[in-house]
Amino acid sequence: SIGILFSCNQNTKKKNQTVTKTDNPIIGKWVRIGHTGPISFDFKDNGLVEGDFGNDQTIDVIAKYEIQNDTIRFLDKQGQNCKGYGQYKIYQTEYYLAFDLIDDNCGGRIKTTMGFWTKPNFKDFITKLDKKISDSPKPELLLNRARIYMAVAKSNQAKKDFNSFILNDTTNARVYINRAGTRFPNDLEGVIFDCNKAITIEPNNKNAYFLRGLARYDLGEQEQGCEDFKKAIELGFSILKIAEQEKCSEFWNEE
Repeated sequence: SIGILFSCNQNTKKKNQTVTKTDNPIIGKWVRIGHTGPISFDFKDNGLVEGDFGNDQTIDVIAKYEIQNDTIRFLDKQGQNCKGYGQYKIYQTEYYLAFDLIDDNCGGRIKTTMGFWTKPNFKDFITKLDKKISDSPKPELLLNRARIYMAVAKSNQAKKDFNSFILNDTTNARVYINRAGTRFPNDLEGVIFDCNKAITIEPNNKNAYFLRGLARYDLGEQEQGCEDFKKAIELGFSILKIAEQEKCSEFWNEE
């Protein structure tokens, strides 16, 4: 499996607007704690991004990136690289950055890139949000803090904020998907509950089917899990054809 992936998928730029070097909103360093430990991306204004997979001041990969409208394409140039382009949607606030898979056939790049990123001074962000939320617990403030917590692998804190957000807004499919991501590995029934909610709101969300597939498979519902993986593939999660082939071959070959 390529691991647990979760992100959001909202537009940040007007249609047909191209981001240039001078107005690139993501230039600078972003960090997250991924499945293999801390990672940083340092986006340069020359169209290159340096990836440090241990966040230890060592450059492990240099990739070319191109931004147009609300999408970004990566093409690895040096280091631990993947062949071909990886394309993702971008969503950004002043507190975090997120990449949502559009098309990429490299599982390693997907695991590295997808999810939430924040700035190195994220502790200052949290302190700032703590104060704002104490004064006025607006749902969008809770969502910002939750996604910073997700970027730095503090799932329990993120889940509490998602719970509070959902009390105020039950119409956001991506928040249910985000909360589902915080439930692994100890609350798989909760993962299914949240993914079902997300699918009801947004029937073609590939991330919801993928996460539900992971939970179902781990609960012993292998056939149903593989059905969810197949649906996620149909909706654009093409890497799953390779990533889940071994454990789903029995069910996929029956068709």
